[in-house]
Amino acid sequence: MKMLEALPIELQEKICSFLDGATLLRATCVSTQWNRIISGLQMVWRQASLREGFGTPVKDWKLHYVTCVRLLQRLKKGKAFQHRHFAPKCFQCSDVRDVVFWNGCILAGIKKCIRVWRVEDLKPAAVFDVPYEIFCLSVSFNNHVLGVGHYDGAITTWLLDEVEVRASLLQCYVGHRDNVVCLCVAPELNLMCSGSRDSSCFRTIKLWCLGSGQLLETLTASGWVSQVTLLPAGSHNSPYELRNSLLAADQSSIRLYSWPVQHGSAYGDIDTIEASDLSIAVDKEVSLRKFLLQEKHIMYVQDGMIVVLDLVSCAQIKCFRTEYRDVVLLASGARYVLVTMWESCLKNSKLAVFNIADGELVGTYPMPFCREYVVAGDVEWLNGVSGQRPNCLVAAGWMMGVLHMDQLTDVLHLITWLPDHL
Repeated sequence: MKMLEALPIELQEKICSFLDGATLLRATCVSTQWNRIISGLQMVWRQASLREGFGTPVKDWKLHYVTCVRLLQRLKKGKAFQHRHFAPKCFQCSDVRDVVFWNGCILAGIKKCIRVWRVEDLKPAAVFDVPYEIFCLSVSFNNHVLGVGHYDGAITTWLLDEVEVRASLLQCYVGHRDNVVCLCVAPELNLMCSGSRDSSCFRTIKLWCLGSGQLLETLTASGWVSQVTLLPAGSHNSPYELRNSLLAADQSSIRLYSWPVQHGSAYGDIDTIEASDLSIAVDKEVSLRKFLLQEKHIMYVQDGMIVVLDLVSCAQIKCFRTEYRDVVLLASGARYVLVTMWESCLKNSKLAVFNIADGELVGTYPMPFCREYVVAGDVEWLNGVSGQRPNCLVAAGWMMGVLHMDQLTDVLHLITWLPDHL
């Protein structure tokens, strides 16, 4: 003990760097002096955190490591989350068209209006009307612009005000002939992408100038377009450095399109858009939410397995099996992916967390059978089990025909983090 105290800090760090986090924690219990010395070795705790995938820039790396370990243990035991729900009085669940999470709030598209509730207290925060019946909602990556796809083929965009929780109309886009099924709004590119089932035999993907509303390009899909995502050149997820990209999923496949960046143009040379060699076949039976992106990798579901594919080489990185065949990918981070798993015939459903590095199941958590409109909340913790705060939203979904206050009704069910002391 005295020998450790007598060593310079460089040698203390060198010796302790050979120990894993669990051993370091046990060593701090040996004596007060050891606890003081080892707890102060920030570089050692930083290395331990990075080895476990807990890495985020923090001041107290030991506290960060202990907090992440405790949270991971709670996740594995299924004791990290709590369930909350409430029954709105002004509409039925069957009226809900889509749900998104924004700035600590749930936004629900209901016929021709959008209702907003704060997750922390489930109190209504705002209601604003839109000109046409809603089919889908999409919030931009920077959380400032809301895209609304309508039943009649129109699209509207709205500027969201975080302070006053309200929305102001930005632009209306007309070009589709039927339901707008999916949207991706990218203010950094001045672009918006939309997918529609324009007719029984003609499905389209359209690219728009976000600011002016001008239709820039129309692509034909082989099936009902279910998901679109825009990737700016050189971005975290883009497979190309000098080309903007578009990922689009229909009922049976995922395709990658790209076009070159053009000097003086915010959105590049759209006229030269072309399909890449990447074409992924996916199950027709799985949810319309076909894929997630993480660091130039695409994640999708195939035959009850979660597959991770490299967007650059088109090579499969890893593949891991899930408990059920019907899996919805909710959100992913650098370390973990959050999914819901369904067994429709038995009305069973679970929320699950998988470790992307090795495909191991971290834990599963029972959730009510809310098959439609399930949305992820705060997802920062998926980068390494850090950044979560008590009562913050993990996931939410609508449930139909639930016994609430002695009567069957529709409820919004929320899964939030438990307070740390419970």
